[in-house]
Amino acid sequence: MTDYFALLGFPRRPWLDTGALKQRFHDLSAEVHPDLARDENDEAKAPFQRRFTEVNAAHQCLREARSRVRHLLELELGRAPGNVKSIPGEMTDWFMEIGSLCREVDAFLAKKAAQDSPLLQAALMGEGMELNDRVTEVHGRLQVELAGVDAELQSLGPAWEALDGETDGRAEKLPLAKLEALGQRLGFWSKWSSQLAERSSRLMF
Repeated sequence: MTDYFALLGFPRRPWLDTGALKQRFHDLSAEVHPDLARDENDEAKAPFQRRFTEVNAAHQCLREARSRVRHLLELELGRAPGNVKSIPGEMTDWFMEIGSLCREVDAFLAKKAAQDSPLLQAALMGEGMELNDRVTEVHGRLQVELAGVDAELQSLGPAWEALDGETDGRAEKLPLAKLEALGQRLGFWSKWSSQLAERSSRLMF
């Protein structure tokens, strides 16, 4: 398994400075971009393409908290964490609220699409704007929850710092159970955030 942290020159951490990560990605991309070998034959170009693909994959993985946490768990556990399908108890109210709102938006969008008359579609504009305001409000509260998880990830950093360079018994010394729980919450928050953002976008058209 490729260690994307090492590939980009970062220590393993649950939280990363995304600005520094982006800069590192740009610097490495400039060094290995396939255009540097555009005048070479295919054999000479291949290492550039391969390296560029690896750097891009590493950046895509580490810039998002959800995939970064999953990758870190894979590295430390030596296996992928399990996929959790049940909603944690403390997130049940969120699940019910977001599910109900998404169904309401979908029903409205179906009703709007069924209208052939531009005049009737225009009459639905107010209802659509009101729905979008509700989606935006819930999405905003959800972003606060995501920011809270981000802060918790950052607070775990010292546990990894204390074990930099140490390999014996790492899994037993690191707070991996807590990290896995945070990863599960991130999975649901991210999924719901995407669902709300997608519906907000559709309500705007």
